[in-house]
Amino acid sequence: MPSIGILYYVNSFPKLSESFVLNEITELKRRGHEVAVFAQNDPGEDVVHDELADIDLPVYYAQPSYTELPSILTTTAAQMVRRDPGISSPRAFSLKQIGHSLLLARRCLEAIADLDLEIDVINAHFATPTRAGAIHASNHAGIPCIVTAHAYEIFRNPDFEKIRRICHGVDHVVVPSEYNRQYLRNEAAVTNDISVIPATTKTEKFEPSGEPVEDRLLTVARLVEKKGHKYALEAVSQLVAQGYDVEYHIIGQGKLEPQLKQYASDLGISSHVAFLDHVSDETLRNELNEAALFVLPCVIAENGDRDAMPVVLKEAMASETACVSTSVSAIPELITDGEDGLLVPPRDVEQLAAAIQRLLDDPTLRGEIETRGRQTVHETFDIAQSIDDLLAVFRSEI
Repeated sequence: MPSIGILYYVNSFPKLSESFVLNEITELKRRGHEVAVFAQNDPGEDVVHDELADIDLPVYYAQPSYTELPSILTTTAAQMVRRDPGISSPRAFSLKQIGHSLLLARRCLEAIADLDLEIDVINAHFATPTRAGAIHASNHAGIPCIVTAHAYEIFRNPDFEKIRRICHGVDHVVVPSEYNRQYLRNEAAVTNDISVIPATTKTEKFEPSGEPVEDRLLTVARLVEKKGHKYALEAVSQLVAQGYDVEYHIIGQGKLEPQLKQYASDLGISSHVAFLDHVSDETLRNELNEAALFVLPCVIAENGDRDAMPVVLKEAMASETACVSTSVSAIPELITDGEDGLLVPPRDVEQLAAAIQRLLDDPTLRGEIETRGRQTVHETFDIAQSIDDLLAVFRSEI
Protein backbone atom coordinates (compact mmCIF):
# COMPACT_ATOMS: atom_id res chain seq x y z
CA MET A 1 0.00 0.00 0.00
CA PRO A 2 1.18 3.58 -0.62
CA SER A 3 2.80 5.44 2.26
CA ILE A 4 0.82 8.01 4.25
CA GLY A 5 1.96 11.44 5.39
CA ILE A 6 1.00 11.92 9.05
CA LEU A 7 1.25 15.02 11.22
CA TYR A 8 1.20 14.27 14.95
CA TYR A 9 -0.43 17.14 16.84
CA VAL A 10 0.52 16.96 20.56
CA ASN A 11 0.92 19.08 23.68
CA SER A 12 4.60 18.36 24.34
CA PHE A 13 7.30 16.45 22.49
CA PRO A 14 9.33 14.47 23.29
CA LYS A 15 7.72 13.61 26.63
CA LEU A 16 9.15 10.69 28.60
CA SER A 17 5.83 9.70 30.17
CA GLU A 18 4.14 9.56 26.75
CA SER A 19 6.23 6.76 25.27
CA PHE A 20 3.16 5.50 23.38
CA VAL A 21 3.37 8.50 21.02
CA LEU A 22 6.99 7.76 20.12
CA ASN A 23 6.18 4.03 19.87
CA GLU A 24 3.54 4.79 17.23
CA ILE A 25 5.82 7.14 15.32
CA THR A 26 8.79 4.76 15.20
CA GLU A 27 6.64 1.85 14.00
CA LEU A 28 5.01 4.02 11.34
CA LYS A 29 8.43 5.22 10.20
CA ARG A 30 9.72 1.64 10.17
CA ARG A 31 6.91 0.75 7.77
CA GLY A 32 7.88 3.54 5.39
CA HIS A 33 5.30 6.19 6.28
CA GLU A 34 6.22 9.88 6.47
CA VAL A 35 5.74 11.45 9.90
CA ALA A 36 6.21 14.94 11.33
CA VAL A 37 5.31 16.40 14.73
CA PHE A 38 3.56 19.66 15.59
CA ALA A 39 3.88 20.30 19.34
CA GLN A 40 2.70 23.18 21.47
CA ASN A 41 5.92 23.10 23.48
CA ASP A 42 9.17 21.30 24.23
CA PRO A 43 9.04 19.83 27.75
CA GLY A 44 12.81 20.25 28.06
CA GLU A 45 13.33 16.94 29.86
CA ASP A 46 16.90 15.77 30.44
CA VAL A 47 16.09 12.10 29.70
CA VAL A 48 14.56 10.97 26.39
CA HIS A 49 13.76 7.60 24.87
CA ASP A 50 16.47 5.87 22.82
CA GLU A 51 14.33 5.67 19.67
CA LEU A 52 14.36 9.44 19.22
CA ALA A 53 18.01 9.39 18.17
CA ASP A 54 17.38 6.70 15.56
CA ILE A 55 14.74 8.42 13.42
CA ASP A 56 14.65 11.44 11.14
CA LEU A 57 11.66 13.34 12.48
CA PRO A 58 10.74 16.96 11.67
CA VAL A 59 9.40 18.65 14.82
CA TYR A 60 7.69 22.05 14.82
CA TYR A 61 6.95 23.96 18.02
CA ALA A 62 4.01 26.36 18.08
CA GLN A 63 5.17 28.65 20.91
CA PRO A 64 2.23 31.03 20.35
CA SER A 65 2.17 34.35 22.13
CA TYR A 66 -1.03 36.07 23.22
CA THR A 67 0.45 39.32 21.97
CA GLU A 68 -0.27 37.91 18.52
CA LEU A 69 -4.00 37.66 19.10
CA PRO A 70 -4.87 40.95 17.34
CA SER A 71 -3.00 39.74 14.26
CA ILE A 72 -5.28 36.70 13.82
CA LEU A 73 -8.33 38.87 13.16
CA THR A 74 -8.00 38.13 9.47
CA THR A 75 -10.27 36.88 6.72
CA THR A 76 -8.79 33.38 7.14
CA ALA A 77 -9.53 33.35 10.87
CA ALA A 78 -13.08 34.55 10.24
CA GLN A 79 -13.53 31.76 7.70
CA MET A 80 -12.30 29.23 10.28
CA VAL A 81 -14.75 30.47 12.89
CA ARG A 82 -17.68 30.35 10.45
CA ARG A 83 -16.68 26.93 9.15
CA ASP A 84 -16.22 25.39 12.61
CA PRO A 85 -18.96 26.89 14.80
CA GLY A 86 -18.91 23.92 17.20
CA ILE A 87 -15.36 24.63 18.32
CA SER A 88 -15.64 28.41 18.09
CA SER A 89 -18.74 28.79 20.24
CA PRO A 90 -18.45 31.22 23.19
CA ARG A 91 -21.05 29.05 24.90
CA ALA A 92 -18.50 26.23 25.18
CA PHE A 93 -15.08 27.89 24.94
CA SER A 94 -13.77 31.14 26.36
CA LEU A 95 -12.69 33.86 23.94
CA LYS A 96 -9.12 33.26 25.11
CA GLN A 97 -9.42 29.56 24.22
CA ILE A 98 -10.89 30.38 20.81
CA GLY A 99 -8.11 32.87 20.09
CA HIS A 100 -5.46 30.40 21.26
CA SER A 101 -6.90 27.69 19.00
CA LEU A 102 -6.83 30.03 16.02
CA LEU A 103 -3.19 30.85 16.75
CA LEU A 104 -2.36 27.16 16.95
CA ALA A 105 -4.22 26.52 13.71
CA ARG A 106 -2.19 29.19 11.95
CA ARG A 107 1.07 27.74 13.29
CA CYS A 108 -0.04 24.25 12.27
CA LEU A 109 -0.87 25.37 8.74
CA GLU A 110 2.52 27.10 8.50
CA ALA A 111 4.21 23.86 9.56
CA ILE A 112 2.27 21.86 6.97
CA ALA A 113 3.23 24.34 4.24
CA ASP A 114 6.90 24.24 5.30
CA LEU A 115 7.22 20.45 5.27
CA ASP A 116 8.90 18.59 2.44
CA LEU A 117 6.23 15.91 2.65
CA GLU A 118 2.53 15.89 1.88
CA ILE A 119 0.30 15.51 4.93
CA ASP A 120 -2.63 13.14 4.39
CA VAL A 121 -3.95 13.06 7.96
CA ILE A 122 -3.55 14.97 11.24
CA ASN A 123 -3.27 12.59 14.20
CA ALA A 124 -3.93 14.49 17.44
CA HIS A 125 -3.28 12.96 20.85
CA PHE A 126 -5.41 13.98 23.86
CA ALA A 127 -8.89 15.48 23.36
CA THR A 128 -8.13 18.78 25.07
CA PRO A 129 -9.69 22.12 24.05
CA THR A 130 -6.46 23.03 22.21
CA ARG A 131 -7.21 20.25 19.74
CA ALA A 132 -9.58 22.82 18.25
CA GLY A 133 -6.46 24.20 16.57
CA ALA A 134 -5.96 20.84 14.82
CA ILE A 135 -9.61 20.85 13.75
CA HIS A 136 -9.38 24.36 12.32
CA ALA A 137 -6.18 23.48 10.43
CA SER A 138 -7.67 20.20 9.23
CA ASN A 139 -10.79 21.81 7.83
CA HIS A 140 -8.93 24.75 6.28
CA ALA A 141 -6.41 22.45 4.55
CA GLY A 142 -8.95 19.78 3.62
CA ILE A 143 -7.05 17.12 5.59
CA PRO A 144 -8.87 14.61 7.85
CA CYS A 145 -8.21 14.81 11.57
CA ILE A 146 -8.18 11.98 14.12
CA VAL A 147 -8.02 12.46 17.89
CA THR A 148 -7.08 9.94 20.57
CA ALA A 149 -8.89 10.51 23.88
CA HIS A 150 -6.56 9.10 26.53
CA ALA A 151 -7.23 9.76 30.22
CA TYR A 152 -6.67 12.97 32.18
CA GLU A 153 -8.36 15.20 29.59
CA ILE A 154 -11.62 13.25 29.71
CA PHE A 155 -11.62 12.01 33.32
CA ARG A 156 -10.19 14.88 35.41
CA ASN A 157 -12.86 17.44 36.31
CA PRO A 158 -14.52 16.68 32.98
CA ASP A 159 -16.26 19.36 30.95
CA PHE A 160 -18.45 17.12 28.80
CA GLU A 161 -19.57 19.98 26.56
CA LYS A 162 -15.97 20.69 25.53
CA ILE A 163 -15.10 17.00 25.20
CA ARG A 164 -18.13 16.36 23.02
CA ARG A 165 -17.43 19.34 20.75
CA ILE A 166 -13.81 18.31 20.21
CA CYS A 167 -14.78 14.70 19.51
CA HIS A 168 -17.55 15.75 17.13
CA GLY A 169 -15.22 18.19 15.38
CA VAL A 170 -12.80 15.50 14.19
CA ASP A 171 -13.36 12.81 11.59
CA HIS A 172 -12.69 9.86 13.91
CA VAL A 173 -12.01 9.26 17.60
CA VAL A 174 -9.52 6.68 18.86
CA VAL A 175 -9.47 5.43 22.47
CA PRO A 176 -7.06 3.04 24.22
CA SER A 177 -9.75 0.84 25.77
CA GLU A 178 -13.37 -0.24 25.66
CA TYR A 179 -13.75 1.47 29.03
CA ASN A 180 -12.91 4.80 27.38
CA ARG A 181 -15.32 4.18 24.54
CA GLN A 182 -18.22 3.45 26.87
CA TYR A 183 -17.32 6.47 29.00
CA LEU A 184 -17.39 8.81 25.98
CA ARG A 185 -20.66 7.30 24.76
CA ASN A 186 -22.44 7.25 28.12
CA GLU A 187 -21.00 10.24 29.97
CA ALA A 188 -20.04 12.69 27.21
CA ALA A 189 -22.69 11.61 24.67
CA VAL A 190 -20.13 11.34 21.87
CA THR A 191 -21.85 9.87 18.82
CA ASN A 192 -19.28 9.83 16.03
CA ASP A 193 -17.02 6.90 15.12
CA ILE A 194 -14.87 5.58 17.99
CA SER A 195 -12.21 2.88 17.49
CA VAL A 196 -10.46 1.05 20.34
CA ILE A 197 -6.71 0.90 19.69
CA PRO A 198 -4.59 0.23 22.80
CA ALA A 199 -1.64 2.52 23.48
CA THR A 200 1.21 0.09 23.78
CA THR A 201 4.87 -0.71 23.38
CA LYS A 202 7.40 -2.58 21.30
CA THR A 203 7.56 -5.86 23.17
CA GLU A 204 10.98 -6.76 21.76
CA LYS A 205 12.41 -3.72 23.56
CA PHE A 206 11.61 -5.39 26.89
CA GLU A 207 13.19 -8.82 26.66
CA PRO A 208 13.48 -10.62 30.02
CA SER A 209 17.03 -11.21 31.22
CA GLY A 210 18.78 -12.23 34.41
CA GLU A 211 17.44 -13.16 37.80
CA PRO A 212 15.33 -10.78 39.88
CA VAL A 213 16.51 -9.40 43.20
CA GLU A 214 14.68 -11.16 46.04
CA ASP A 215 11.88 -9.04 47.55
CA ARG A 216 12.56 -6.14 45.14
CA LEU A 217 9.37 -4.25 44.23
CA LEU A 218 9.13 -1.66 41.46
CA THR A 219 6.69 1.09 40.48
CA VAL A 220 7.16 3.22 37.36
CA ALA A 221 4.68 6.10 37.32
CA ARG A 222 4.36 9.84 37.67
CA LEU A 223 4.11 10.84 41.31
CA VAL A 224 0.47 11.84 41.20
CA GLU A 225 -2.60 10.72 43.13
CA LYS A 226 -4.11 8.39 40.52
CA LYS A 227 -1.04 6.11 40.54
CA GLY A 228 -1.69 5.08 44.14
CA HIS A 229 1.89 5.27 45.50
CA LYS A 230 0.51 6.00 48.98
CA TYR A 231 -1.10 2.57 49.15
CA ALA A 232 2.01 0.81 47.89
CA LEU A 233 4.03 2.48 50.66
CA GLU A 234 1.48 1.34 53.24
CA ALA A 235 1.64 -2.21 51.86
CA VAL A 236 5.44 -2.14 52.05
CA SER A 237 5.15 -0.98 55.66
CA GLN A 238 2.94 -3.97 56.45
CA LEU A 239 5.34 -6.38 54.75
CA VAL A 240 8.34 -4.95 56.58
CA ALA A 241 6.47 -5.32 59.87
CA GLN A 242 5.94 -8.99 58.98
CA GLY A 243 9.68 -9.50 58.52
CA TYR A 244 10.08 -9.11 54.75
CA ASP A 245 13.28 -7.31 53.72
CA VAL A 246 11.46 -5.40 50.98
CA GLU A 247 13.38 -3.05 48.70
CA TYR A 248 10.92 -0.75 46.92
CA HIS A 249 12.10 1.26 43.90
CA ILE A 250 9.98 4.11 42.53
CA ILE A 251 10.77 5.59 39.11
CA GLY A 252 9.13 8.86 38.12
CA GLN A 253 8.66 12.53 38.92
CA GLY A 254 5.67 14.48 40.10
CA LYS A 255 4.20 17.03 42.46
CA LEU A 256 3.65 14.47 45.23
CA GLU A 257 7.34 13.59 45.60
CA PRO A 258 7.91 15.59 48.83
CA GLN A 259 4.74 14.22 50.43
CA LEU A 260 5.54 10.63 49.45
CA LYS A 261 9.08 10.85 50.78
CA GLN A 262 7.74 12.28 54.03
CA TYR A 263 5.10 9.54 54.19
CA ALA A 264 7.76 6.84 53.78
CA SER A 265 9.63 8.47 56.67
CA ASP A 266 6.47 8.65 58.80
CA LEU A 267 5.88 4.95 58.16
CA GLY A 268 9.45 4.18 59.20
CA ILE A 269 10.38 2.58 55.88
CA SER A 270 12.66 5.20 54.29
CA SER A 271 15.56 2.73 54.31
CA HIS A 272 13.43 0.33 52.24
CA VAL A 273 12.36 2.89 49.60
CA ALA A 274 14.40 4.45 46.79
CA PHE A 275 13.02 7.32 44.69
CA LEU A 276 14.90 7.09 41.38
CA ASP A 277 13.48 10.08 39.45
CA HIS A 278 13.41 9.75 35.63
CA VAL A 279 15.75 7.11 34.24
CA SER A 280 17.16 6.13 30.86
CA ASP A 281 15.64 3.33 28.80
CA GLU A 282 18.57 1.08 29.68
CA THR A 283 18.10 1.67 33.39
CA LEU A 284 14.35 1.10 33.06
CA ARG A 285 14.91 -2.27 31.39
CA ASN A 286 17.40 -3.23 34.10
CA GLU A 287 14.99 -2.20 36.85
CA LEU A 288 12.15 -4.21 35.28
CA ASN A 289 14.34 -7.29 35.01
CA GLU A 290 15.69 -6.95 38.55
CA ALA A 291 12.25 -6.49 40.12
CA ALA A 292 10.62 -9.52 41.70
CA LEU A 293 7.24 -7.78 41.28
CA PHE A 294 5.85 -4.73 39.53
CA VAL A 295 3.28 -2.86 41.64
CA LEU A 296 0.87 -0.24 40.27
CA PRO A 297 -2.03 0.35 42.71
CA CYS A 298 -4.04 2.77 40.53
CA VAL A 299 -7.02 4.66 41.96
CA ILE A 300 -9.60 7.16 40.79
CA ALA A 301 -8.39 10.51 42.12
CA GLU A 302 -10.66 12.94 43.95
CA ASN A 303 -10.95 15.07 40.81
CA GLY A 304 -11.97 12.03 38.73
CA ASP A 305 -8.58 11.54 37.07
CA ARG A 306 -7.61 7.93 36.42
CA ASP A 307 -5.52 5.77 34.15
CA ALA A 308 -7.09 3.85 31.31
CA MET A 309 -4.71 0.97 30.52
CA PRO A 310 -1.17 2.02 31.56
CA VAL A 311 1.54 1.27 29.01
CA VAL A 312 4.02 0.63 31.80
CA LEU A 313 2.05 -2.47 32.84
CA LYS A 314 2.53 -3.81 29.32
CA GLU A 315 6.24 -3.06 29.51
CA ALA A 316 6.51 -4.92 32.81
CA MET A 317 4.54 -7.89 31.45
CA ALA A 318 6.73 -7.94 28.33
CA SER A 319 9.75 -8.12 30.65
CA GLU A 320 8.23 -11.17 32.38
CA THR A 321 7.84 -9.25 35.62
CA ALA A 322 4.70 -10.30 37.48
CA CYS A 323 2.29 -7.41 38.03
CA VAL A 324 0.05 -6.49 40.94
CA SER A 325 -2.44 -3.74 40.13
CA THR A 326 -6.03 -2.73 40.79
CA SER A 327 -9.41 -3.30 39.17
CA VAL A 328 -9.69 0.37 38.10
CA SER A 329 -10.98 1.49 34.69
CA ALA A 330 -9.53 -0.58 31.81
CA ILE A 331 -6.83 -2.47 33.71
CA PRO A 332 -9.03 -5.62 33.78
CA GLU A 333 -9.05 -5.45 29.95
CA LEU A 334 -5.29 -6.05 30.14
CA ILE A 335 -4.87 -8.25 33.21
CA THR A 336 -7.05 -11.23 34.07
CA ASP A 337 -6.79 -11.67 37.83
CA GLY A 338 -4.93 -14.85 38.75
CA GLU A 339 -3.93 -15.57 35.15
CA ASP A 340 -1.44 -12.98 33.91
CA GLY A 341 -1.33 -10.75 36.99
CA LEU A 342 -3.10 -10.08 40.28
CA LEU A 343 -5.75 -7.39 40.72
CA VAL A 344 -7.05 -6.01 44.00
CA PRO A 345 -9.68 -3.37 44.81
CA PRO A 346 -8.32 0.20 44.75
CA ARG A 347 -7.22 1.68 48.09
CA ASP A 348 -7.40 -1.73 49.80
CA VAL A 349 -3.99 -1.91 51.47
CA GLU A 350 -4.69 -5.23 53.17
CA GLN A 351 -5.46 -6.99 49.89
CA LEU A 352 -2.59 -5.23 48.12
CA ALA A 353 -0.11 -6.41 50.74
CA ALA A 354 -1.60 -9.92 50.65
CA ALA A 355 -1.27 -10.09 46.85
CA ILE A 356 2.37 -9.00 46.99
CA GLN A 357 3.06 -11.46 49.80
CA ARG A 358 1.36 -14.26 47.87
CA LEU A 359 3.65 -13.82 44.86
CA LEU A 360 6.80 -13.32 46.93
CA ASP A 361 6.05 -16.53 48.82
CA ASP A 362 5.07 -18.63 45.79
CA PRO A 363 7.77 -18.50 43.06
CA THR A 364 5.95 -21.18 41.07
CA LEU A 365 2.79 -19.10 40.79
CA ARG A 366 4.88 -16.00 40.13
CA GLY A 367 6.68 -17.78 37.28
CA GLU A 368 3.39 -18.89 35.71
CA ILE A 369 2.01 -15.35 35.86
CA GLU A 370 5.23 -13.95 34.39
CA THR A 371 5.04 -16.32 31.43
CA ARG A 372 1.36 -15.71 30.77
CA GLY A 373 1.79 -11.95 31.17
CA ARG A 374 4.42 -11.81 28.45
CA GLN A 375 2.26 -14.03 26.25
CA THR A 376 -0.73 -11.70 26.72
CA VAL A 377 1.23 -8.64 25.65
CA HIS A 378 2.82 -10.40 22.67
CA GLU A 379 -0.44 -11.83 21.38
CA THR A 380 -2.84 -8.97 22.08
CA PHE A 381 -1.02 -5.72 22.82
CA ASP A 382 2.04 -5.59 20.59
CA ILE A 383 2.65 -2.31 18.77
CA ALA A 384 2.41 -4.02 15.37
CA GLN A 385 -1.29 -4.85 15.86
CA SER A 386 -2.09 -1.36 17.14
CA ILE A 387 -0.43 0.23 14.12
CA ASP A 388 -2.32 -2.09 11.77
CA ASP A 389 -5.56 -0.85 13.33
CA LEU A 390 -4.45 2.80 13.36
CA LEU A 391 -3.51 2.70 9.67
CA ALA A 392 -6.92 1.18 8.90
CA VAL A 393 -8.55 4.19 10.59
CA PHE A 394 -6.33 6.64 8.68
CA ARG A 395 -7.12 5.00 5.34
CA SER A 396 -10.85 4.96 6.09
CA GLU A 397 -10.81 8.75 6.44
CA ILE A 398 -8.36 9.80 3.71
